[in-house]
Amino acid sequence: MKVLIASRPDRPQAVAAGRDVAARLRAGGHDALEVPLDGAELAQRAKGAELAVIFGGDGTMLRAARSLAPLGVPLLGVNLGRLGFLTALSLAEFDAAFADIAAGRSHCEDRTLLHARLVRDGREVASTHALNDAVVARGAAVRSIHVEVLIDSEPFTTYWADGLIVATATGSTAYGFSVGGPVVLPGSQALMFVPIAPHLSFRNAVVLDEDQTIELVLRDAPARLSVDGQEERDLAVGDRVAVHRSPVVAKLVRTAGMRPFLTLLKQKILKEGGGL
Repeated sequence: MKVLIASRPDRPQAVAAGRDVAARLRAGGHDALEVPLDGAELAQRAKGAELAVIFGGDGTMLRAARSLAPLGVPLLGVNLGRLGFLTALSLAEFDAAFADIAAGRSHCEDRTLLHARLVRDGREVASTHALNDAVVARGAAVRSIHVEVLIDSEPFTTYWADGLIVATATGSTAYGFSVGGPVVLPGSQALMFVPIAPHLSFRNAVVLDEDQTIELVLRDAPARLSVDGQEERDLAVGDRVAVHRSPVVAKLVRTAGMRPFLTLLKQKILKEGGGL
């Protein structure tokens, strides 16, 4: 197999683990190639890859999804600390999981990606994918902002809030969950939006059909657009952020021995969070 190996570069433990695994895969006859997730040559080096093994936490997997999902490369996340929702495999479990994958005893779980476009004065100035969420939120000033929401070009309401989160089902357990949004099983293609600390505004999360488009129009500033909590851009009054389900999906590799989502949910939220 041609396998890409990507590690979080600022974590020496992750880099060392990636190099060790790459060496062992080569010794086993596989073509293991260490790649930077942000490199300009990534698309060329990823050609023909059957798997990408990502060493790090869920944040590294978010970056990997934005880089590799458009290239069609399946992702396997290995976490060196506490297991995450996306990196559901420990380093000690890797060998058994890879043996299953190499023997064809695995499947890919498709995860919806958002496609977010920033339009300013009628012109698109930025476009990106997100696995978790796209967020329009207040900037440095400690005050609420007004954000108008349109669904399929029809006005819905204007929020006075700290911001709004547009999330995938995968992202429902991230920022959206922390402000009271619903948990949606990750295989769903539905999108949702959740207000952040709304003041005298509609407080509930709204779940959209999979093919609907939501637009967030900024009515005052300062404010910022954040994608997966990793890519940020300042916004101006009148800026429009249009978000819809991308035709691209992130393919997360799963084997029979890996923990199901509901098991992880119970472990991470019901137990670590003190129970519900």
